[in-house]
Amino acid sequence: MKKTWILIGLVLAMGLMGCQQQRDAYKSLQAVMDKTVTADGPGVVLLVEGPGVGQQIFARGLADREKGTPVRTVSHFRIGGLSKPFISTLVLQMVTEGKLSLDDTLAERLPDTAVLFPHSAQITIRHLLNMTSGIPDYRDNPAFWEVVRAQEKRGWQPEELLPYAAELPATAVPGETFHYSNTNYLLLQMILATVLKDPLAEELRDRIWDPVDMPDTYIEPIALTSGGHIAGYADMDGDGAVENTLPYDDARGLADLGFISSALDLGAFAPALYARTLPGADGRAQTLATMPTGNGADAYGLGIMRRPSAWGDMWGYDSTTGGYSHQMWYLPDQELTVVVLISGEESSLADELVERALTAVLSSE
Repeated sequence: MKKTWILIGLVLAMGLMGCQQQRDAYKSLQAVMDKTVTADGPGVVLLVEGPGVGQQIFARGLADREKGTPVRTVSHFRIGGLSKPFISTLVLQMVTEGKLSLDDTLAERLPDTAVLFPHSAQITIRHLLNMTSGIPDYRDNPAFWEVVRAQEKRGWQPEELLPYAAELPATAVPGETFHYSNTNYLLLQMILATVLKDPLAEELRDRIWDPVDMPDTYIEPIALTSGGHIAGYADMDGDGAVENTLPYDDARGLADLGFISSALDLGAFAPALYARTLPGADGRAQTLATMPTGNGADAYGLGIMRRPSAWGDMWGYDSTTGGYSHQMWYLPDQELTVVVLISGEESSLADELVERALTAVLSSE
């Protein structure tokens, strides 16, 4: 009987210790938000989740600067480049099922489209995934932005955007050099359409979003000004003033930049993204293989980024585009996830928040 009471006492003590750790994490992270994010600035949501920390989520700043509406922890954001890890995960599933191969070429998979791009017979799905295809970014073409700034509601399709990329010179020989290009993921969207049974949105829901429990993640409707998300803010017309980006159709709802999500959903996805793997003895190594991006110490793989930190490598994604900044990272050594969503092009703020949040919860370990 005495041993039973001792065991119960130990369990209770451990529970209390865990609760205290979570309270300490909450206080530290709240202090980070108060010191780093202004109440009348861009809307910011921070999520940190892991052993000892629990699930901590905070919101500060404005979702609508014109109306003064505050951002909420459950607010939906356009997630820009964070759309790509979902597409790359779906591609890897198709590879696992034998419907695609990483060595399939653009010319083989999209023969009619491939004629737009030199070296299409050498450009593989692997090159599209890891940004080494040499295909330029359609968003680097000023002619595309002329249409966007005219606020034409185009409801763009991938096929309409490819000519903007084709007008630009190739950035490198396939497989030789990393060059970030959103065009790669438009082409992957088109390739997926040739092998998927159902529409892209349904396949993503069935294969990723429902299994990972991501009820607030979806593809943005291409014909609407807002797909239920908060506004982003950037200088879209080049006049030097930051403005609401909702009136500008910069190719909504496509596989390169067009998904909507929340911090809670992305917090659930980050460890699943790191855990995915290809079949075979070297499957895990292939899945996590990366190459330098030329941007500091960052590295890029098959639709996933790797970034070093004081606590080990972080795996996930970093994106700033269309009036938003986002970072989603998983630290496998600590089993810790950190997500930052910002309704403004504030990449330095996102970097600072990630660093301060990790310092707050890990520096004493």
